[in-house]
Amino acid sequence: MKQTTHIKFLAGLTLFAASASSLSAAALVIANPSFEDDTAPAVGATGWTVVTTGGNGFFVATAGSPDSTVDPDSAAAGSNWLSGNRLVTGTGSSGSGGTQTMFQVVDISADAALIDSGSSTVGLTWQFADNDPADEGFVTISFFSDVAGTTPLGTSLTTGGIAATSTTGNSAAPWVLEDLSGAVPAGARSLSIELEIVRTSGSAGNIHFDDFTGSIDAIPEPSTALLGLCGAGLLFGRRRKC
Repeated sequence: MKQTTHIKFLAGLTLFAASASSLSAAALVIANPSFEDDTAPAVGATGWTVVTTGGNGFFVATAGSPDSTVDPDSAAAGSNWLSGNRLVTGTGSSGSGGTQTMFQVVDISADAALIDSGSSTVGLTWQFADNDPADEGFVTISFFSDVAGTTPLGTSLTTGGIAATSTTGNSAAPWVLEDLSGAVPAGARSLSIELEIVRTSGSAGNIHFDDFTGSIDAIPEPSTALLGLCGAGLLFGRRRKC
């Protein structure tokens, strides 16, 4: 009787693992993730919504664009990158200190089955550059129950202030790969990627972003080893029964 129960348990575990593995990961469809859709220098970025304007806006830069000495000399990927520095386009100053914000809503409704299983995570990576101790960058992911991103679920993930990629404050900022990940709440049908720069002083946001990529993933994703172990257990149980 114990042997039969053991076999049934292993069979159920195998079926569960196989079922969970059928929910595959899917890439986030991020518009203009490397800012190559724009002709630099440009105010704002195609596919992204800039909340703050003027000197508190965002700008698409390329090598040779006007900048500060602490800014990158070139993109992390491709030709363009996103900069918070108003000098890129010659936009006027907005005074010392301030906050700069922009975002993009990403449709994740195609992954509804995986998301509503309650076992999914989102992973986001990007290139980041900051060599100004007076500026701090943030990335936040928020979730919504509708595709348009108008009904928040009250759940979000955030980096907090991202550490500067250099602290010299007097030479081109190097690019560093950053990431943010966490659970996706059941019922989510879209998410927003929000970029924020907080300036404690100065009139130019010397924070830079490039090459965003991400995916929705199934967790836990049973490994091949787990399936093999379950299968071996079933085979062993059957042989003992014989």
